[in-house]
Amino acid sequence: MTTSAENSCPQVQFKKSKIIDRIAIFLIRTASNYFWIVVDILSYQNEKIADLYEKSIGEEYKNECKTFHISKGKKILHVGCGSYPLTEMTLTELFKVEVVGIDKNKKAVKRANEVILKKHLDKKITIEQGNGAKYPLEKFDIIIVSSCALPKKEILSHIFKTAKKKSIIIIRDLDAVTDEILNCIDAHKNITIEKRIHHPVPCLLLLGWNAFHLKKK
Repeated sequence: MTTSAENSCPQVQFKKSKIIDRIAIFLIRTASNYFWIVVDILSYQNEKIADLYEKSIGEEYKNECKTFHISKGKKILHVGCGSYPLTEMTLTELFKVEVVGIDKNKKAVKRANEVILKKHLDKKITIEQGNGAKYPLEKFDIIIVSSCALPKKEILSHIFKTAKKKSIIIIRDLDAVTDEILNCIDAHKNITIEKRIHHPVPCLLLLGWNAFHLKKK
């Protein structure tokens, strides 16, 4: 005869496993975010590092744009632009588009504006301080969410609910949190996954990342 304690044991183990998973994801996210913050700041400060950044990660962004068929003449929002707005610069290099980059960090916004002024891109790129979980989305055709943009669930929920119909949503996030992203997408029936690509591990970063190409019905 089994006791109530024996019956509850699998549930306890499951809860412990879920807690461990959450802690692991939190630590991975934190380490990754610090990595990108440091790389952005170093690229802002040093031209040689910036060139390396553009040649490595910039090529991944170009591949992403081509794979997802980002078209010309679109209004694009990038959530989580950081101190070195490489996504924005890549987009304006490839296409005739208007790009708005936002970040919650005032210092990152200041640095990013200095970068685009230095590169004479201030007429093509707008950098603003903004919260991705609240920012108005009605005028954007394409919304890109960086892996560093947090809190991810709140940002995605806001985008999935308030972005205009037929808009394209691109989510970048680490391999380790793929299930979390998929669960969030599954919870919104008006969002479909069109494509998904994997970016390989770049120099010095321990983890690769996925990019999801979504469409709002």
